[in-house]
Amino acid sequence: MIWQKEFGQANRTNTDYILAAIVVLVAIGFFFKKPILFLIVGLFAAYLLLNKLYDKKIGGKLELKNHRQVLRMFPGDHAEIQFELQNRSIFPIINGELQFQTDQAIKATNYVESANKHWNQFHMPLSVIGKGKVTITLPIRAEKRGTSRVKNIQYLFPHLLNFDNVTLKYNPFFYTEYVVYPKLLPVKGLESLSYVTPGSQRTNFSPYEDLQSLRGTRTYSYQDPFHRINWKASAKTQELQTNVYERVVDMSYLFLVNIGVTHGLNIAQLTRNLEDLLSHTAYLCEYATKQGVSFEIAINARKPGKTPYVFLPEGEGKTHYVHALELLARVHPQAMVIPFEQMLYRVGQKFNKPKTIIVLGEIPAGAVQMMDNWKYKQKNIFHVETVADGAYMKRWEKSELDHAK
Repeated sequence: MIWQKEFGQANRTNTDYILAAIVVLVAIGFFFKKPILFLIVGLFAAYLLLNKLYDKKIGGKLELKNHRQVLRMFPGDHAEIQFELQNRSIFPIINGELQFQTDQAIKATNYVESANKHWNQFHMPLSVIGKGKVTITLPIRAEKRGTSRVKNIQYLFPHLLNFDNVTLKYNPFFYTEYVVYPKLLPVKGLESLSYVTPGSQRTNFSPYEDLQSLRGTRTYSYQDPFHRINWKASAKTQELQTNVYERVVDMSYLFLVNIGVTHGLNIAQLTRNLEDLLSHTAYLCEYATKQGVSFEIAINARKPGKTPYVFLPEGEGKTHYVHALELLARVHPQAMVIPFEQMLYRVGQKFNKPKTIIVLGEIPAGAVQMMDNWKYKQKNIFHVETVADGAYMKRWEKSELDHAK
């Protein structure tokens, strides 16, 4: 059943009164031999049958279009909530009110009945004639990072025959979703990032070569190692030729985001700077995308599965950037936090090549030694520090034990 019907108490009370009146009128008609009363009884009976038919049929052929769609926005963008209803029944539904709720990631100024920090309640006037179709829209604005769905949809309208209230509750899951990306907060000092570590990305300028990827040959120079001479090419050209290999460099970022703060009992709790941290991460993702650099993200927000934290595998390009923004948007504002050290340990086990590591958020004491050990293989480790006038990128040095909180 698409719509669950609920009738007011007065609907049953009126039925009981009419049934009692029919019994009384029949008794009086027989006792006093008044045939006119049976005409009234017939009218009451016809009314009850029509009322019963209306109760059975109303809402049974009311359809609400339910599109599978995701609308993606940045804070401040505008969109709309749209409801398209079609009434295939002959019974009209008039002077009604469509009620629903949305999460606080989106907001509207019209038809807001009530609101709190978690949801908004909307009441919109709505009438659908018999065999008719109607589309209503509600302009909305992306308010803050997060996701929002339309839920608790119900249609209230007066009963056509007894003017009591009828409530139709929409049972299916409403698929339209609104995803609000985090705003982009700049991080200063990105010019300190360097790529002088061996990797797999090809470039024209790098001190590293991939000996498995031969680019071609050139004339031998006395500075070239003897073992690089290509004897087949030398025989063809009648002069010594040396192999030229592809220049490669690591141009991948690993963003490690700590959304927790450590208290005296060494218990990690959600930081108050969650939104700023995710906004800085979004900015770094945009920067990496513009530079054509691949990146991956790990956030110590607990989630079920083999990987107990939020993780986006390495990728690059605009599609990967969209996936990153959506991942950041879906981090719950009251997320459970796993210890940052636990996530670092798991991430460190998966290192198979040097990376440029960027840490956002607090670095607890337990993570300092782990990051110091990384410095032996991971030459480029940076920390995004937040101060009063913004966020700054700073290279992590082993001696910087003052980072520990």
